[in-house]
Amino acid sequence: MATFRIKDFSEIDFVNIDPARDQFIFPDGKTFRFSDYVCHSCWSGGTVLETVGDEEKFVCILCGEELSWHEFTNDFLPPIGDTLSYLLPKSWSEEQLKQWFAEYRERRIAEEKVKERILTQGKE
Repeated sequence: MATFRIKDFSEIDFVNIDPARDQFIFPDGKTFRFSDYVCHSCWSGGTVLETVGDEEKFVCILCGEELSWHEFTNDFLPPIGDTLSYLLPKSWSEEQLKQWFAEYRERRIAEEKVKERILTQGKE
């Protein structure tokens, strides 16, 4: 494991790091490492950094947003009524979150229809 002192996420040298082990320390002492989570705003894996230690903070270095967990009630896929959690920009308004979930719901329903056609009719 290597530790890199940085002032900004843009200073990360992606060629010479081990994203599974390396950590990044800011001047204020906050330490970050690459997370296993995905930013559900830009849907890119490997772009989320999380704090090391007690404080839980997530940042997507692709969209540049601080992220937080947002929960939605599943009203479209079995098991209906369970809770779905997504890592989305902390700065989004309630209206933006509702819009994102509505668009997500539409995409997932379309994906389920394709899955059902493949299961019943074979590969498309």
